[in-house]
Amino acid sequence: MSFPRALKTLTRFYSSAMTLQGLNGTRLGTAAVDGGRILKTFFDKNSTTITFVRNDLPEHKPYTVTFNNLFLRDSSRSPKSMDPESGQKLFTTGQLARNPMSITPKLMQIVNDGQSLRIDWEDGDSYNYPLDFIYSFKGSTFFTEAMRKSSSRHKPVLWDSALLRKHEEELAGTDFESFLNDEHRLYECLKTLQRFGIVFIKGIPADDQMAVKRIAQKIGPIRNTFYGETFDVRSDSGTTSNIAYSNLSLPLHMDLLYMENVPGFQLLHAINNPKEGTGGVNIFVDAFRAARHVREHDALAYEALQHVPVNYQYIKGELRYYQSRPMIEHYDTNEENTLEGYYENLIKRVSYSPPFQAPFSFGIYEKSSESNVSASKVGERFLFKDFADGLELFEDCIEQPESRLEVKIPAGTCVLFNNTRVLHARTAYLDDSRWLKGCYLDADTFMSKLKYLEEKFV
Repeated sequence: MSFPRALKTLTRFYSSAMTLQGLNGTRLGTAAVDGGRILKTFFDKNSTTITFVRNDLPEHKPYTVTFNNLFLRDSSRSPKSMDPESGQKLFTTGQLARNPMSITPKLMQIVNDGQSLRIDWEDGDSYNYPLDFIYSFKGSTFFTEAMRKSSSRHKPVLWDSALLRKHEEELAGTDFESFLNDEHRLYECLKTLQRFGIVFIKGIPADDQMAVKRIAQKIGPIRNTFYGETFDVRSDSGTTSNIAYSNLSLPLHMDLLYMENVPGFQLLHAINNPKEGTGGVNIFVDAFRAARHVREHDALAYEALQHVPVNYQYIKGELRYYQSRPMIEHYDTNEENTLEGYYENLIKRVSYSPPFQAPFSFGIYEKSSESNVSASKVGERFLFKDFADGLELFEDCIEQPESRLEVKIPAGTCVLFNNTRVLHARTAYLDDSRWLKGCYLDADTFMSKLKYLEEKFV
């Protein structure tokens, strides 16, 4: 994809029922739930059952959920259970489990016009459990938008070049000063990065050679590696430790897969990128889409890509990095993400980096003793064949022109992309004055900032 318009104008989250009594309770830390209220509740020594209604429940019918009492007591955020300054728990779950008094309700009452449930526990703790909390942890017996705090409300959009053309303005992100000084523009950029795995920041001053550091630190702490806090991608950098530090073409790959904790995001600021015709075109591909392509065409091959370990290594001087990981990893499955139409909620990361791949160590055993080899070991040969089929489908997809975003990043522009989703490559170039400066961020750092901004603006 040429992606011309956006980049040329880039100069722009107890078995007994209770009689409810008149305890006054104060709700802690939540807003009222529109159109919802708790209707009734009862408990025994092991569990508490709550019936409530909300406008977004199917057919607006009452919904009943039962919680283990240990779960409820463990979730208390009363001053007795949580330090008000740090927000950290003052007990362990094991301590509660060993003390029956801690997980036995003494009194229970619906308060605040049905917006919360007050529970007084036998160990002296008392807490108002908001309806928001009860709803969020009700389970997944009917479909709703994911409500867990660990995930973003913005789901990945699997893309090819045609789809990206419809979202050029979003991908063009914002200008450098707005990114640094306008939290709402920062949020819009991170939202795009979460959805598409890539976004651009424009308008970086020509003399600002450390802009990539300021962009990264606006999101959170930089991930330091043996390349340093930041690194220069240029053929005259004085190092040959990586093919990236040359003017040769660089194949589609992801960075640092030979590390246990792979950086979640990479930033590249084009300080100087000579005119068209000198090469150095950057290529980006959505590996999530390629993984789905394999899943749709060969289920056995897709399964093999989740199980066959691929080895990676980096050996240079005193450095010895080795890791082994499957190509495709999933989140834990649930009712929502196993549906065919919600694959983007299922896939967690892709690992693909041929330049740093080490020899396979899967399916190797002594041929002379094959009769004594377990069936599972022999089966590795067949699994590896399926793996090879899946790899072929994957590579066929990522090599298709329609899968690719191709762009010569203008000087004064920084690209941010998901290093465990978006493959990147570069064509060979002729002008050695080409200079990009980069750095890495951990995925946790990115998600923390995104969730904070979601809470603030959504």
